[in-house]
Amino acid sequence: MSVLSESDFRLLPKFLISKRAILNPKNNDHRSFGYAIMFAYHPNDWKLYKSKPHLDGNFEKHGLNKIKYPALPEEIPAIEDQLNIRINLFTFDDAAGLKRHSLYISKRIKPEEVNLIYWENRYALIKHFSRLFSDVRKYIFFNFVYRIKLLNC
Repeated sequence: MSVLSESDFRLLPKFLISKRAILNPKNNDHRSFGYAIMFAYHPNDWKLYKSKPHLDGNFEKHGLNKIKYPALPEEIPAIEDQLNIRINLFTFDDAAGLKRHSLYISKRIKPEEVNLIYWENRYALIKHFSRLFSDVRKYIFFNFVYRIKLLNC
């Protein structure tokens, strides 16, 4: 079985796929959190996912091998300290993906920030935050982004 088979893969709702804002790699284990962080560090380097030794080496390089998988949302603050990054976590409450909201917004001051989406015990990288929330009314969107920035100050 390849590193990127579909056994732990969860497809996003069509509405969210159409946004082209989320990177959701296929995998055959419970390390979707680690893959999402790897995408944040190496967004265009697909060779990282082609061989298990190469993948495991990069997990070790970034400290992702020290995380207990599957990572739970309540473990994010401890993982932030361990990886020295700021993690914001979002989710959605409906099958279509229309009711998106924050699940966890980091209060840490770290040099790097990663935005992730969480659903059905799976994580994926939000690569284009503004694209993901572009359908939200502008005043609500700017208020939402302002609150995130305020919490990070």
